[in-house]
Amino acid sequence: MQSEKDPAENSIVDFIDDDSYYQYRKDKKEVENASWAIYIFAAISCCFYIIYALIHQANFNWIVFAINIILIIIYFCLGSFSYYKPFTAFIILFSILGIILLLEIITSQMNFRGIIVKAILVVYLSMRLDKAGRVQAYESKHPK
Repeated sequence: MQSEKDPAENSIVDFIDDDSYYQYRKDKKEVENASWAIYIFAAISCCFYIIYALIHQANFNWIVFAINIILIIIYFCLGSFSYYKPFTAFIILFSILGIILLLEIITSQMNFRGIIVKAILVVYLSMRLDKAGRVQAYESKHPK
């Protein structure tokens, strides 16, 4: 006996039953949480730099402050970019944080509180790096 459903309706049912789609949705949710972590990191960094500026007004270095504000803007941009290309955004963020760590080591301006916050962010994002890769691959195969 023939199915009374038309082929378009069957394709919709096949799409809904697709396990890779459900895995994508689950991974996408975790990647979105990681994107929010980037935003929170940027906001915390911004608050620390503003407090630093208010406390150290007498010997304030505007060049370092400007560089840090540019980095905060880059963090916010990477948080936004991670919604479209999460794997790429995470790798860029890891690279930037690595360069900053090397520069802090070279200039002897290491701040353990900052290193701990950056380490927590790197560990959190690295735990979601595989999922970000899967989400980015799925979105490239299935454009919206």
